[in-house]
Amino acid sequence: MVILEKTPTQLKLRHRPYFIWQLSGCLVFSVPLLIVLVSLVLPWIVYMLGLYALFAFNLVAGILLLVCAGRIFIYHFDKETNSLLIKRRGLFKTQVTLYPLSDIFQVQLKSTSWNQAQTSNYQIAIIFKSGKQLSIKSEGKTLQQKLEIVNLIRRFLGMSPQKLAD
Repeated sequence: MVILEKTPTQLKLRHRPYFIWQLSGCLVFSVPLLIVLVSLVLPWIVYMLGLYALFAFNLVAGILLLVCAGRIFIYHFDKETNSLLIKRRGLFKTQVTLYPLSDIFQVQLKSTSWNQAQTSNYQIAIIFKSGKQLSIKSEGKTLQQKLEIVNLIRRFLGMSPQKLAD
């Protein structure tokens, strides 16, 4: 998660799914390249193991992974327009969702497991007054980095910082 803009009236955060991009790149380029190299050395094994089917499957799986999960998320908190604008920019289209800032009840770090230990996985959640929860993408971040992001958003919205219980 990268801070794009931080002013008294604007806070803009961006999440890019680098791991998904790398994984889809491996599926689209590396595995087919490996299959081609194996077919040059051992042409008979390609037919025996059906590696051409694996070639096509990896190509399709990599492209689908990139299209479905490789979206860039931009979270734009704006006090001037009293809005939270979420842009999900994909390969083919961009989805925009707008929420009023006044509807945000809480921003917190929530455990995704029943075990509340610091080794469990946490996610950043925005809880609205209606009870709806929205999780902010922050994969690959440590617990401390996620807590800093939560407290950055909380400070921007005028809330007190969150502390983790030890």
